[in-house]
Amino acid sequence: MKTYLIDTFNIGFGYPQHEPWTIGGLECRLESIHELLSSRNPKLDTTDDIFKELISTYNTAVPVSTVTTNADQDIFQKASIAFQQAKTIFSKFMNDQYSWSDGSCTWLDSAQTSTNERRHDDILTYYYRDRHMQSSCSIIITCLATLTDEGNGITLSIGSVVNGKMCRIPIGHYSTTQNYIGEFQKYFLTELNNLIVSIAKERRAILQ
Repeated sequence: MKTYLIDTFNIGFGYPQHEPWTIGGLECRLESIHELLSSRNPKLDTTDDIFKELISTYNTAVPVSTVTTNADQDIFQKASIAFQQAKTIFSKFMNDQYSWSDGSCTWLDSAQTSTNERRHDDILTYYYRDRHMQSSCSIIITCLATLTDEGNGITLSIGSVVNGKMCRIPIGHYSTTQNYIGEFQKYFLTELNNLIVSIAKERRAILQ
């Protein structure tokens, strides 16, 4: 909860070089905070259950240069490794019902990208199979690394755009000198589940 609240405040007030919250993006974040405060549906305790909720919102199966210093490049490279390793562990310990489109984390290099933020888009696909049907659901998962203006801290987040809204979930805020990769991996799956819950709720709201 503390990470969510600090990250929400920082995006709104603490990072003047970043784009401010959109109304839709802030709505998604507030909804995610509400999810933390409320008792979650016991049927949404696992990634499989959450994806089944998400896939039910689809009518059919869904197929699915900035200049930086060397120091900044090293910081973002470390964040890239953290995301890549977390996705690898996810794939290893989950069964063959899940796949990433590439499983890597290569930061986009774009003139529109802030000098202190990097992003990478990957596609996570869930394959649902039982005796009666087979289906799949693919969603774009955006990995984000945001460096503080002072350059001594970095926030790692995941997000996805739903109905024009960027639902963004913070995973953790770390010192750039900290060996945070192990700690980050512990929270990656939890926050990935929280993001998928947000996506499912947004899609459900569209259908109502």
